[in-house]
Amino acid sequence: MQVEKNICDSLLGTLLDILGKSKDHINSCYDLHEMGISKELQRVKDCDTGNIHLAKACFSMKLEEKRLFCTVLKDAKLPKGFASNISSRVQIEDMKVSGYENHDAHFILHYLIQVAVRKVLPKNVSLVLRLGNYFRPICSKVIRRSDLDKLKAEIINIECELEKIFPPSFFDIMTHLPIHLVDEIKLGGPTHLRWMYSTERTMRDFKGLVRN
Repeated sequence: MQVEKNICDSLLGTLLDILGKSKDHINSCYDLHEMGISKELQRVKDCDTGNIHLAKACFSMKLEEKRLFCTVLKDAKLPKGFASNISSRVQIEDMKVSGYENHDAHFILHYLIQVAVRKVLPKNVSLVLRLGNYFRPICSKVIRRSDLDKLKAEIINIECELEKIFPPSFFDIMTHLPIHLVDEIKLGGPTHLRWMYSTERTMRDFKGLVRN
């Protein structure tokens, strides 16, 4: 699903503070000031020098923590054919993850992020990044109708907790779209019947054969 790719882009870009992809930037600090929220993260002006100081958010990582995060993603051993070579998309020295495709984002969001953040982020933040606990059931081949309402309550709770941690700039239409996926399943059936991952993987493998 494209929604998974967008959320994965936002999470990785913000957690690793990737230039041009992070949602936590100076404009977001000005947004907090204008909205009158999260005063501990608002800009602070030094009266003597006139310099502006920006506080670090609870999800900000030090350089060694970013390297550890990227190392977990790069060293992950994946079943053959389950995802592409994600390790080739991870640049430990530059502390970046880029060039991955939709079905890679699907796997990263479902499994790898929850593992990678355990040792580098505070417990209250790493527990919030449990989006995989929501996406895995709704993407499964079999889902009980009785579980759908529980899943919707779970994603609403996760979204509310994310809003307490990440700046308003983090949230766009794609970030809120998961709330409506449960209703989509009620109307159209299981999600896996409508996604394009298998087609994308086939096209990727075909391109590889053509190059060879």
